[in-house]
Amino acid sequence: MIESFRLLNQHGAKLWLGSLLTAITVFVLLAVPQLFLGIMLSSELLSLQDLLKNIITSPGSAGEAVADLGVEILKNGGWILGYALGSLLLTWLAAAFCTASLTGAVREAALEDRVPLSCFFSYGFRYLFRIIGLEILLALILFVFAAGWGALYPLLHDQTLLLIAWIIVGLLLGLLLVSSAIHSVVILFAEGTGIFRSFGYGFRVGLFQARTSLASLLGSIVVGALAWIVILLVAAFPWLVLHFFEDSTIADIVGIALGPVVIAMLGVFPIILSLGVFFRRYLLYIQDRLFPEDRMEPIMINSFDHEEEKKRLPTG
Repeated sequence: MIESFRLLNQHGAKLWLGSLLTAITVFVLLAVPQLFLGIMLSSELLSLQDLLKNIITSPGSAGEAVADLGVEILKNGGWILGYALGSLLLTWLAAAFCTASLTGAVREAALEDRVPLSCFFSYGFRYLFRIIGLEILLALILFVFAAGWGALYPLLHDQTLLLIAWIIVGLLLGLLLVSSAIHSVVILFAEGTGIFRSFGYGFRVGLFQARTSLASLLGSIVVGALAWIVILLVAAFPWLVLHFFEDSTIADIVGIALGPVVIAMLGVFPIILSLGVFFRRYLLYIQDRLFPEDRMEPIMINSFDHEEEKKRLPTG
């Protein structure tokens, strides 16, 4: 954890500025096409909004309103469905791009001790589809585990001791899976491996280095929680100060207006600190054991000895 705070002290300004510029750029590029499509579909969206209001405010005629809503969706359903799916896809791509750019920048800070501002967009473009593929793969694995483990509940809900053991073991396995999933992302960026190799190495870390991986996970949670406490205190400070005055309305207005801005501006720091814990501990405790061949020194063969050995061999 100390290494993570040291990383923030050395590179925190560049990490914050780069992530802010990246988020603003991506937001503008995301908002412009959505706004343009929203203007094109404004009449259809307004008619749907009016129908939804009628369903909510007029329960007596809910059946007719639902029928009208169905007719409107059938009439303009392709455009509206395309707009909704397009917005979701663009939002997902933007989130994945920001995740890849920030993770890559923290990787540069933790492993290379440098943070060029160009690395944000470089990692964002190079790792965009890899991070999306890994997210899908990890989500499927976690879903299958949750469904399979949850299917045991009907067999155990009448047996208290077995149910307690089921809960404890499930929590431990869940922590190991989450830790393995995060280490898959760390290995993806640290080693530049593919999706499936990163996935395999990540779960190898979770299974065979469980103590180290869980320590990294718990350390990142503690560091992130401490950072969030500090940010929330900073965000609430003006509101707390203004409450000493008689008129609390001003304090509420300032708190509502200023609090979200402070959280949005500083909310990246807990992520930086948490990622810093994973990357630093990966470098110090995991990388050498995961890739022991990288530590092997090449064996130098003396050419003279090699020629002498060839002379000793019988010639056919």
